[in-house]
Amino acid sequence: MAEARALIIVDVQPTFCEGGALGVEGGNATAERIADFVTENAEEYAMLVTTQDWHIDPGSHFSETPDFIDTWPPHALAGSAEAELHEAVASLPIDASVKKGEYEAAYSGFEGRDAGDRPLEEILRNAGIEEVDVVGIAESHCVKETALDALKAGFPTRVLSDLTVPVSEELGIAARTEMDEAGVEQIDSPHAFGFYDETADASIPGDDYATVEEEIASYEGHDRRGYGNLDGDAHIDPSSGNPGADATGNYRDLDEAESEPEDLAARLTAGLGIGAGLIQTTEADDIDLDDFDVEIDDEIDFSADAEESDFDFSDINYKPDV
Repeated sequence: MAEARALIIVDVQPTFCEGGALGVEGGNATAERIADFVTENAEEYAMLVTTQDWHIDPGSHFSETPDFIDTWPPHALAGSAEAELHEAVASLPIDASVKKGEYEAAYSGFEGRDAGDRPLEEILRNAGIEEVDVVGIAESHCVKETALDALKAGFPTRVLSDLTVPVSEELGIAARTEMDEAGVEQIDSPHAFGFYDETADASIPGDDYATVEEEIASYEGHDRRGYGNLDGDAHIDPSSGNPGADATGNYRDLDEAESEPEDLAARLTAGLGIGAGLIQTTEADDIDLDDFDVEIDDEIDFSADAEESDFDFSDINYKPDV
């Protein structure tokens, strides 16, 4: 049975998207991608959780001269429109929501609490969650810290890399390196579920060579003593591995098979066989000429002594090149 998994959507708020106080390029597109992903994969998760920066008086976290490392301009002010969830995420079937950073800096969702004052880890434990996926804004800060804390709390953790975005590419590279070294799995969302099962018993087209041979052997009117290509060349029966052998492994005399028959009926028989690219072992007596749409004089002598004058070729429209 699959482990119970939660999706933690970190700080997808207008304040961190284009036009917000700390807008990250690609924030709005990330919010839309997350919404699409959840819509398509909600059944894969036992719980959907959101986190929000919700600053009231975070002290030195705000600065009029921010360094954008430890200090920042005012953002995500509690109760403001920018602090609410992005509209693309707000419409999702969210099971729990935590807010963080009211009176101090807070980057990890595990520093947040819900309306009942429960910390995120307790919420997950009470729901029987065993694994988590993390997405949101920004990869280089709050997503990274939330993923690292989830791992420290004992949850196998994945970050779905295409459903997050860093403040800058340089900081994104540093964050991904730190998460990788800590043991956080980082994958793109199309690979999150439905991996190909390499242990599945799947048939390979063309792999059943024996079946092909059986079909050839069962072709009505042909025996299994050998077959040729369209040029009439003799081939090895694959079941024997012997040149000129039949299906039971017995050799046939190819020189004899290809030699010119002595009587006319045998010549007709050989012509029919070789013309189809098959080496026949059918005897002349096995052929019922009544099956052929050919008018033959009953008085014709099919012995080796038959003369050309015994045959009427007047019905044959053949004009050889001279």
